[in-house]
Amino acid sequence: MRFGQVSEEHIKIAELSRRIGQILVERGDYEQAMHQFQLGLQYLAGIEHNEVARIYNEIGRVYWHQGRLKEAQEWTEKAFDLGERLLDPDEVARFLYFAGTRYRRQGANDLAERHWFHSLEICEETGDLAMQGRLYQNLGWLSAEVGQYRQALERLEKGRHLSELCGDISNLSVLHETLGEADYALGEWDRAIEHLQQSLNLGEQAGLRKAKSRVFCLLGDIYRNQGRWTEADECYQRALSGITTAGVSQTVAVVNVSLGEMNMDRKRYDQAQEFFDKAWTITSEGVGFAKRMAKVKALLGELAVHTGKLDEAEAHVTEAVRLAKEADGRLELATATMINGTIAAKRDKWEQALEYFGNAKDMFEEMEVKHQLGRVHLGLGTLYQNRNGGDQDRDDAKMHFDRAWTIFSELGARPDLEKLPER
Repeated sequence: MRFGQVSEEHIKIAELSRRIGQILVERGDYEQAMHQFQLGLQYLAGIEHNEVARIYNEIGRVYWHQGRLKEAQEWTEKAFDLGERLLDPDEVARFLYFAGTRYRRQGANDLAERHWFHSLEICEETGDLAMQGRLYQNLGWLSAEVGQYRQALERLEKGRHLSELCGDISNLSVLHETLGEADYALGEWDRAIEHLQQSLNLGEQAGLRKAKSRVFCLLGDIYRNQGRWTEADECYQRALSGITTAGVSQTVAVVNVSLGEMNMDRKRYDQAQEFFDKAWTITSEGVGFAKRMAKVKALLGELAVHTGKLDEAEAHVTEAVRLAKEADGRLELATATMINGTIAAKRDKWEQALEYFGNAKDMFEEMEVKHQLGRVHLGLGTLYQNRNGGDQDRDDAKMHFDRAWTIFSELGARPDLEKLPER
């Protein structure tokens, strides 16, 4: 059946059903949303029409929200197959853009990247600079998520240039946030602060409340690692106060993780446990947050080490390793491996501990994650100091402590410097 065999009235009803369904999706009423989408398809039964492709895409989105990822992918691909034949290129590019976002959230990074590059090809042909800027932001973010920070900076700078050309303030705010996050990992903390402050300024202009919460959280993390406790706490409280809209529970989880880390750093272990437990409750109930779950589990393991619960620590870290591998979270895997080294050292399993620390050091060096590399050298120095097997152990301890001191001094990481023996 062709387009001419369905009435204009039916097409309008199908479009209205889709729009109502979209509103219901935003409210979280997926059952009623699906009813509206199916109703729209009934009015367009048996024909190929651009409205059918749009409804297919929305059905895929509902399944994604419900955690039914196989069905989500099937309907999304159906939308692309039809959309590429019937829709204008700009709309197909948007389909690909949002599908890539969903795939990234569920940990399917290869699928996300493939969809974003396909979208980028279309946008380069149509000359859509704003969408190109947003795609480079997402590609840069993905690179940072898997620990490829230099590649992230390269992609993000391309996105910044494009977004500046077309005056996309909203995306520029997000780009500066992600640039700050990458620089933070690479140990360029002053430059990271500049990017994050620029992100806040642009976010204020664009009205990005949720984004501001994440930026304040990142700023708090830097200040915390510098021992600027008052400024860090103020940033975390501002991050929490900025979360007032629905659907931002994962942002709440991120702030709770940071508050837990600050309390753990200050040896307030009961408070740290409360914050980490809150973060775990939120994150473990979301779809596609294995990477974030891995981080929380690693931190729960680290906290259990501090309180002398080594069996509990090992259980947490084992789960962290599994989740990190599932999500291709290289930073989370390296951190969990480092904590495994600490656990083994606490049990005087020196060779096992050295293997864990060595593997973690290799991963951190490859990613160029400066602060965590300093922490590995601190752990190795402590291991050799505690093993105290002779002159070689004492020399190795001094070498690793010296390397940790150099890194922490360059970063201005005062709390970590205080953990080192006096020079």
